Amino acid sequence: MKKLILCILFLLSFISITACRKKEEIVITAEDIRTNTLLAKNNGGLQVATVEDFDKTYYNYSELSEFVKKEVDTYNKKAGGDKITIDSLELREGKAILVLSFSGMDQYCNFNETSAAYFNGGAENIPIDLPTTLVRAKDGERTDTAEVLRNKKYKILVIQEPFDILVNGKIMFYSDNAQLLEENKVKSMGEDMTVIVFKP
Repeated sequence: MKKLILCILFLLSFISITACRKKEEIVITAEDIRTNTLLAKNNGGLQVATVEDFDKTYYNYSELSEFVKKEVDTYNKKAGGDKITIDSLELREGKAILVLSFSGMDQYCNFNETSAAYFNGGAENIPIDLPTTLVRAKDGERTDTAEVLRNKKYKILVIQEPFDILVNGKIMFYSDNAQLLEENKVKSMGEDMTVIVFKP
């Protein structure tokens, strides 16, 4: 009887650990990054890594670090809080890799002076003209965008810059100009609008 109880307890703890692992949020670090990368978090936040050439003898890491800190501090002061945080700034193989966290897409857009969107399915009055169809990830079939956007279980990300895009979930649909790399990762091709629809 004791053995049976111990076995049940072991199985329950194993199931609990497995469930926790599935729900772990992805975090990007400079060590993982080879190209510009954007991670869309389920809470609406973003992690964005940029990779720039840093291979001239006159480039100075301390000056770069101070410049980035000053830019972020100035922005946060105007925004009235810690809307952006510096996760890391590293030099590797002639590249400078900067990872920033943004509290939301509005902060990302304001800081980078670009237009983008991140919203939940079921939202009304979307102020962006989206493509009329999207590619379904599971079979490559085209699907009506309006129908997809009505699903309240989905999150929708719209970007107009070339990125490797990661999501905390499973990608369900994407626009023509994106390439599906993994179930939670696409590559946006060029600077045209890229749309990703995923299920957290």
